[in-house]
Amino acid sequence: MDNSRYIEFVEENTDKIAEYVNSCFEQSKEFIKAKIVRELRGYLDPIPVHYKKVDSYNTYDNYGELREDGYVSLNQIVADFLQNEYSGNKVATFTSGMGWHYNSYEDELHYLTIEIAAEIMFPAIQRYIEKELATKLSENEFEIIQNACGEFDDIYDNCVATDFFNAIAAAEFVGIRDTKLKDVKKHHNSK
Repeated sequence: MDNSRYIEFVEENTDKIAEYVNSCFEQSKEFIKAKIVRELRGYLDPIPVHYKKVDSYNTYDNYGELREDGYVSLNQIVADFLQNEYSGNKVATFTSGMGWHYNSYEDELHYLTIEIAAEIMFPAIQRYIEKELATKLSENEFEIIQNACGEFDDIYDNCVATDFFNAIAAAEFVGIRDTKLKDVKKHHNSK
């Protein structure tokens, strides 16, 4: 099948497709919020350890190390928790003198928010193409179009999905950025 018609359509309608994708994010806002809140509740049950980053005094590793320092305060807002609290997980930096990168909760939540963005954006793009061109695309055809259109980067860059690369921006999108952790946890315990 010749996909050039579909590829040309996507390239000529990037802004319209991005608007449609944005409307799909808006329609899914409560669903997205529920997924993010459920993930946050998982982080908070039980209340996690608060880690303090300290100098390791290791001449081969200038990045430091984490030390346990009580428990995470539930009086902080979601954005502060995501940005300033460490999950205790680490990944190698593969950079001389840097050793480990210690994941913040934003790093942890990032995996989910990127997944959510993909789950909404790609099907929305496919639906838009199919509706506007009165066709039904197979999974393989859509993948060919996606690859030919640079993974839809132009659409991604012009829609809400790009904000989901940053977990704090995703929390802001669903309206929980400034919610206190105790309120996130309380709703969980009351159900």
